[in-house]
Amino acid sequence: MTSGIGRKRLAISLGVCPLLVLAAACIAGCGNRPSNEAFQRGRELVAMGRFDEAESELVSFEKSRPTSDLASRARFLRAKSRMGAGDFPNARLRFQETIDLFPDSEEARKSRYKIAMIDFIQGDLPAAQAGFQEIVDRADNIYVPEAKAMLGMLRKPQAE
Repeated sequence: MTSGIGRKRLAISLGVCPLLVLAAACIAGCGNRPSNEAFQRGRELVAMGRFDEAESELVSFEKSRPTSDLASRARFLRAKSRMGAGDFPNARLRFQETIDLFPDSEEARKSRYKIAMIDFIQGDLPAAQAGFQEIVDRADNIYVPEAKAMLGMLRKPQAE
Protein backbone atom coordinates (compact mmCIF):
# COMPACT_ATOMS: atom_id res chain seq x y z
CA MET A 1 0.00 0.00 0.00
CA THR A 2 1.21 3.48 -0.83
CA SER A 3 1.67 6.03 1.92
CA GLY A 4 0.05 9.48 1.78
CA ILE A 5 3.35 11.08 0.83
CA GLY A 6 3.90 8.52 -1.94
CA ARG A 7 0.44 9.22 -3.36
CA LYS A 8 1.14 12.96 -3.35
CA ARG A 9 4.38 12.44 -5.24
CA LEU A 10 2.63 10.18 -7.72
CA ALA A 11 -0.16 12.72 -8.21
CA ILE A 12 2.34 15.54 -8.68
CA SER A 13 4.35 13.41 -11.10
CA LEU A 14 1.24 12.54 -13.10
CA GLY A 15 0.24 16.20 -13.18
CA VAL A 16 3.68 17.53 -14.09
CA CYS A 17 4.61 14.92 -16.71
CA PRO A 18 1.86 15.86 -19.17
CA LEU A 19 2.80 19.52 -18.78
CA LEU A 20 6.43 18.73 -19.52
CA VAL A 21 5.46 16.67 -22.56
CA LEU A 22 3.18 19.47 -23.77
CA ALA A 23 5.91 22.08 -23.27
CA ALA A 24 8.45 19.93 -25.12
CA ALA A 25 6.02 19.40 -28.00
CA CYS A 26 5.33 23.10 -28.22
CA ILE A 27 9.00 23.98 -28.21
CA ALA A 28 9.68 21.42 -30.94
CA GLY A 29 6.65 22.42 -33.01
CA CYS A 30 7.01 26.14 -32.51
CA GLY A 31 10.56 26.30 -33.74
CA ASN A 32 9.38 27.94 -36.98
CA ARG A 33 7.61 30.78 -35.22
CA PRO A 34 10.57 33.16 -34.87
CA SER A 35 11.56 32.84 -38.52
CA ASN A 36 7.95 33.17 -39.72
CA GLU A 37 7.78 36.28 -37.59
CA ALA A 38 10.91 37.53 -39.38
CA PHE A 39 9.11 37.05 -42.70
CA GLN A 40 5.99 38.85 -41.48
CA ARG A 41 8.04 41.67 -40.00
CA GLY A 42 10.05 41.99 -43.21
CA ARG A 43 6.86 42.17 -45.26
CA GLU A 44 5.44 44.85 -42.97
CA LEU A 45 8.68 46.85 -43.15
CA VAL A 46 8.62 46.79 -46.96
CA ALA A 47 5.05 48.10 -46.86
CA MET A 48 6.14 50.87 -44.47
CA GLY A 49 9.03 51.87 -46.73
CA ARG A 50 11.68 50.84 -44.21
CA PHE A 51 13.66 48.97 -46.83
CA ASP A 52 17.00 48.39 -45.09
CA GLU A 53 15.29 46.99 -42.00
CA ALA A 54 13.08 44.83 -44.22
CA GLU A 55 16.15 43.45 -45.99
CA SER A 56 17.68 42.45 -42.66
CA GLU A 57 14.53 40.64 -41.48
CA LEU A 58 14.06 38.85 -44.79
CA VAL A 59 17.71 37.75 -44.96
CA SER A 60 17.30 36.35 -41.45
CA PHE A 61 14.20 34.46 -42.57
CA GLU A 62 15.92 33.06 -45.67
CA LYS A 63 18.91 31.86 -43.65
CA SER A 64 16.74 30.10 -41.09
CA ARG A 65 14.18 28.66 -43.53
CA PRO A 66 15.75 28.28 -47.00
CA THR A 67 13.27 25.59 -48.06
CA SER A 68 10.17 27.23 -46.63
CA ASP A 69 7.11 27.65 -48.81
CA LEU A 70 7.59 31.38 -48.14
CA ALA A 71 11.17 31.42 -49.49
CA SER A 72 10.16 32.66 -52.95
CA ARG A 73 8.08 35.44 -51.41
CA ALA A 74 10.94 36.43 -49.12
CA ARG A 75 13.36 36.71 -52.07
CA PHE A 76 10.76 38.69 -54.04
CA LEU A 77 10.21 41.04 -51.09
CA ARG A 78 13.96 41.53 -50.79
CA ALA A 79 13.97 42.58 -54.44
CA LYS A 80 11.06 44.95 -53.84
CA SER A 81 12.88 46.47 -50.87
CA ARG A 82 15.91 47.18 -53.07
CA MET A 83 13.67 48.64 -55.77
CA GLY A 84 11.88 50.81 -53.22
CA ALA A 85 15.23 52.08 -51.97
CA GLY A 86 16.18 53.03 -55.54
CA ASP A 87 18.90 50.37 -55.68
CA PHE A 88 17.94 49.15 -59.15
CA PRO A 89 21.02 46.98 -59.86
CA ASN A 90 20.49 44.92 -56.68
CA ALA A 91 16.73 44.90 -57.17
CA ARG A 92 17.22 43.48 -60.66
CA LEU A 93 19.66 40.90 -59.29
CA ARG A 94 17.19 39.78 -56.58
CA PHE A 95 14.30 39.61 -59.07
CA GLN A 96 16.47 37.48 -61.37
CA GLU A 97 17.42 35.24 -58.42
CA THR A 98 13.70 34.80 -57.70
CA ILE A 99 13.18 33.64 -61.28
CA ASP A 100 16.23 31.35 -61.21
CA LEU A 101 15.55 29.80 -57.80
CA PHE A 102 11.75 29.56 -58.04
CA PRO A 103 10.99 29.43 -61.79
CA ASP A 104 7.41 28.16 -61.49
CA SER A 105 6.34 30.48 -58.68
CA GLU A 106 3.97 33.42 -58.85
CA GLU A 107 6.85 35.53 -57.57
CA ALA A 108 8.95 34.54 -60.61
CA ARG A 109 6.16 35.72 -62.90
CA LYS A 110 5.90 39.01 -60.99
CA SER A 111 9.68 39.35 -61.06
CA ARG A 112 9.69 39.28 -64.88
CA TYR A 113 7.41 42.31 -64.89
CA LYS A 114 9.49 44.11 -62.26
CA ILE A 115 12.67 43.56 -64.29
CA ALA A 116 10.99 44.99 -67.39
CA MET A 117 9.87 47.99 -65.30
CA ILE A 118 13.41 48.52 -64.01
CA ASP A 119 14.66 48.47 -67.62
CA PHE A 120 11.98 51.02 -68.51
CA ILE A 121 12.78 53.28 -65.54
CA GLN A 122 16.48 53.16 -66.35
CA GLY A 123 15.85 54.03 -69.98
CA ASP A 124 16.78 50.69 -71.52
CA LEU A 125 13.69 50.69 -73.73
CA PRO A 126 14.69 47.77 -76.01
CA ALA A 127 15.23 45.53 -72.96
CA ALA A 128 11.98 46.77 -71.40
CA GLN A 129 10.08 46.07 -74.61
CA ALA A 130 11.58 42.57 -74.84
CA GLY A 131 10.67 41.90 -71.20
CA PHE A 132 7.08 43.07 -71.61
CA GLN A 133 6.76 41.07 -74.83
CA GLU A 134 7.97 37.91 -73.06
CA ILE A 135 5.27 38.39 -70.41
CA VAL A 136 2.57 38.76 -73.08
CA ASP A 137 3.89 35.74 -75.02
CA ARG A 138 3.94 33.50 -71.95
CA ALA A 139 0.39 34.56 -71.01
CA ASP A 140 0.77 33.04 -67.53
CA ASN A 141 1.32 36.30 -65.70
CA ILE A 142 -1.10 38.48 -63.78
CA TYR A 143 0.68 41.45 -65.36
CA VAL A 144 -0.25 40.59 -68.97
CA PRO A 145 -2.68 43.55 -69.25
CA GLU A 146 -0.08 45.94 -67.84
CA ALA A 147 2.62 44.50 -70.09
CA LYS A 148 0.35 45.01 -73.13
CA ALA A 149 -0.27 48.61 -72.08
CA MET A 150 3.46 49.23 -71.65
CA LEU A 151 4.15 47.69 -75.08
CA GLY A 152 1.54 49.97 -76.63
CA MET A 153 3.18 52.97 -75.03
CA LEU A 154 6.67 51.89 -76.07
CA ARG A 155 5.60 51.29 -79.68
CA LYS A 156 3.95 54.70 -80.07
CA PRO A 157 6.03 57.13 -82.06
CA GLN A 158 7.43 59.71 -79.66
CA ALA A 159 6.52 63.34 -80.28
CA GLU A 160 9.59 65.44 -80.91
